[in-house]
Amino acid sequence: METSKTHYSKATEEQKRDAIWKSGYLLERRVAARLRKSGYKVITNRGFLDLENKKSREYDVYAYKEAEIYGTGSYGIYPTLICECKNNSQAIAFFIHDDEEFVPLIDEIRVSGIPAKIWQRNKYISIQEFTNAINLHHYCKPVAPVATQCCTFEPTGSSYKASHDVELHDYERTLTKALESEIDDDFRNMSQWFVPEEPEREFIDLSLYYPLVIYQGEINTVRIDKNSAQTKDNLIIEKCDHIQYNAEFFSYYDNEVISYHMDIISENYLPTFLEQIVEKEISEIKHILLEKKQDVKRSIDRLIVECKSLKKPETYRKYLEYTF
Repeated sequence: METSKTHYSKATEEQKRDAIWKSGYLLERRVAARLRKSGYKVITNRGFLDLENKKSREYDVYAYKEAEIYGTGSYGIYPTLICECKNNSQAIAFFIHDDEEFVPLIDEIRVSGIPAKIWQRNKYISIQEFTNAINLHHYCKPVAPVATQCCTFEPTGSSYKASHDVELHDYERTLTKALESEIDDDFRNMSQWFVPEEPEREFIDLSLYYPLVIYQGEINTVRIDKNSAQTKDNLIIEKCDHIQYNAEFFSYYDNEVISYHMDIISENYLPTFLEQIVEKEISEIKHILLEKKQDVKRSIDRLIVECKSLKKPETYRKYLEYTF
């Protein structure tokens, strides 16, 4: 028995142009070019292992740059961006609750490498606590509206309906899984420092992560004035360039639901985000690490001694990572 097949005519030149223009491919290229211009090393369509199903996946843009600390050849700290790019034809709207108290969590600032923890007063503290991240990092002191919900607008005949943005949810899951994979890989690569042949020298090798969704189209905030009745006329909808998105997802590394913080920005806002947020935070963290160099050096030496005493584990993550 023959099955019927749908036959399509070949796409016209205009249809090809329209399809490419509506996709995220060109946005991805522009984002990569902007990051390179800012001194980042960039990989597009970065592959990673999905820890949930043990399959290979990819995300749009991986970028990092070195902020040298203790001199040439001593390595440094690395702001690391994990990005998804979206050319949204309809606006995406984020619901802002001005009456909710924001609780900063320094464990949402994700790091990997050495030293992810610092030895002080006969115990380890997190590098986030050591560098006073609660008072300088925008995850803890928001510089943009914070949201946990969003919607997009779908045409229904002559009107529109607000719907859960399935694509953003997919981006969030991809970014959180990619983040865990990148952290896991980085800690696994720390094994290079613990072989007997590695000469003793002064170094620091610490990555700080910025998960990021970049939109080409319009981003909105949605509020209801807390002093007004909850009516349609009292909805306040405004355009914006930056949202701090706080979502909970199941971590297949931690085997529990944890809170993730990521930034949602417009394409035009990317240079500002890099210069006024990422560069500022990295500069302040670098200053603290320089100021407290002896504490950092002692902690690195201690971590190296501890790890060299182990029987070459596959990954050093559980020995190097601070457990909150």
